Amino acid sequence: MHRVKKSEIISILRKLLAMSKKINFIRDKMHVCIKCLFSEKNSLIAVWKLLCTTIGYVSSIFAFSVLLKNLTRFDKAEALCRKYYLLLLIIGIIASFVKNHEKISYKGIVKDDDLQIEVKVNDLFSAKASSYVIPTNTYFRTVMAGEYISPESVQGAFQLRYFPKGTDVLDELICASLEQQGIRGEDNRDIHGDVKKYPMGTVAKVDIKGKHFYFVAINDVNEYGKPINQDYGNVNIALDGLLEAILTFGHCDDIAMPLMGTGKAAIREATLENVVQDTVDRFVCSKNKIARKLIVCIRPKDYLEDKVDLKRIGKYIDYKCEFK
Repeated sequence: MHRVKKSEIISILRKLLAMSKKINFIRDKMHVCIKCLFSEKNSLIAVWKLLCTTIGYVSSIFAFSVLLKNLTRFDKAEALCRKYYLLLLIIGIIASFVKNHEKISYKGIVKDDDLQIEVKVNDLFSAKASSYVIPTNTYFRTVMAGEYISPESVQGAFQLRYFPKGTDVLDELICASLEQQGIRGEDNRDIHGDVKKYPMGTVAKVDIKGKHFYFVAINDVNEYGKPINQDYGNVNIALDGLLEAILTFGHCDDIAMPLMGTGKAAIREATLENVVQDTVDRFVCSKNKIARKLIVCIRPKDYLEDKVDLKRIGKYIDYKCEFK
């Protein structure tokens, strides 16, 4: 009876965490929309651009009403423009903000390769894709107690979304994938007991609800689940392991992935722009076709904290798609 009550409490707590993440996602989404509309509007060039665009919209509407009057003798449109000129001005300002908003998504198509690349500010699991990449630890642990796996991490968000009642089934699916590949981990131990440690870059594929999830080992952790041995080389090893896994037992479809190494893995050299460039390079320059579409998701929080220059990333995507 005690066990049942304990499991129910854990289930409720997981549901509350999942609900909290949804609320935070909606809040961040609103903040992103506001930021992209008003970003850099404090500079003189941006203000001048807004002013010119507003004048252009207002004058175009008014000129059209005058033209309509001269051609068809329909003068009501001009009269309305004169009467409600303040409303017309407000509409022009709003249209100008929308026209000059900062882009939060950049796309490109690789020539002669039928590969689409998209980098966007978005929650990973909100991206429309068939496959998703989940960075994990070399133990492939799924324990969330004591934030061994943080609910703020990609893996934590995945577990709360697809396994709100517990991760026993997920553990079985991960073990089954590793066993099918014939990968045997080394015996190790942490605060939760005996565990197997697998090589960096090991990938376990889990299929749930018609979607494919690639768990990629990108960082070692200590006995408490905290990252150790952080090195940018881990990102390269993880990317190589991911591409090899997709080619060996994966699917050539639309794949969405986060910026590996920039979050809870805490790899210092893994800046957002570096990881974006290396990720795009791997898929674009591969001798084999890995995916139909690559969607690289930048966390809304990183965008809101100005940790990434989207314009630079957009230029890089254009360059790689044009010249490969």
